[in-house]
Amino acid sequence: MRRLIFVVALCALLGLMPRHASAQTCSATPSALSFPNVSPIALSPVAATGSILVQCTWPAVTLLPSVQVCLNMGGTATRTMLNGGSALQYGLYSDMGHSTGWGSSPSGTPISLILNKPATGVTASATVSYYGLVASNQPTVPTTGNANTVYAELDSQLTVNYAFYLLLSPGCAGATTSTAGAAFNVTATVTNNCLISATGVAFTSSGVLKSALSASGSITARCTNGDAFRIALNGGSSGNVSQRQMQRSGGGGAVNYQLYTDSNHTTAWGDGNSGTTMATGTGTGNPVSISVYGLVPPQSTPMPGSYSDTITATISF
Repeated sequence: MRRLIFVVALCALLGLMPRHASAQTCSATPSALSFPNVSPIALSPVAATGSILVQCTWPAVTLLPSVQVCLNMGGTATRTMLNGGSALQYGLYSDMGHSTGWGSSPSGTPISLILNKPATGVTASATVSYYGLVASNQPTVPTTGNANTVYAELDSQLTVNYAFYLLLSPGCAGATTSTAGAAFNVTATVTNNCLISATGVAFTSSGVLKSALSASGSITARCTNGDAFRIALNGGSSGNVSQRQMQRSGGGGAVNYQLYTDSNHTTAWGDGNSGTTMATGTGTGNPVSISVYGLVPPQSTPMPGSYSDTITATISF
């Protein structure tokens, strides 16, 4: 019984021994976090993964063969990359599902791991992943000069707390030894982009074409904030932007018509050739509706039937 008491007392004393010595150290070296291309108008989140190399060193002879390591990131789960005065929101997470924000020991959300002294040698290492996510629904994040633009958060500080121990891990709350902060960079390339959709121009039915027919449709453009764009319309079945025609279904006739950028039908909308112009604008990140005005001038009435044309809209930015 006396011997058993002695062993228990020895274990208790070992638990009270200093947690570190000059030969007991841990360090962490993070990689930069680089997001792939981010298109704000896609409204979708964009994920990226980084890594941290953790290394711990023991003396050749030690009574504390294990170490609790806690990787701390200051700030909140919502962080900001900047380009000048413009901001892109993102978060750092400890899990691939982006459900647990990476924080610090005081907040209870560090990245935690345990290393054990190897059977041979004095250094153990592990690579830990961390996860970034650019938040969705940031349509108005701009680019500069119609070019892809880099946003960055520089010198984010990773700090490391650790505690060497014998039997039971003290957890991050008991890991009181710390190392100096290690800086790493977070970057994302925001791309200029445009998306377009259209509603057709549908003229009313007519028995004869003694007077003009007018109708309108629209093109909806969503372009990255700050990006200038222009929209060209081709010549359709005629191949001629200044002399468009609708063809009769089944053949046997055509109806002349034209498309315009204005309701007064003074500026023909084409590709910039043959006296036509293109619609232009600057993106805001939000959808913009641009009206298309159609006009069928008075002309000889072809045989009855359904007449149509297909126009291709091309947006350049």
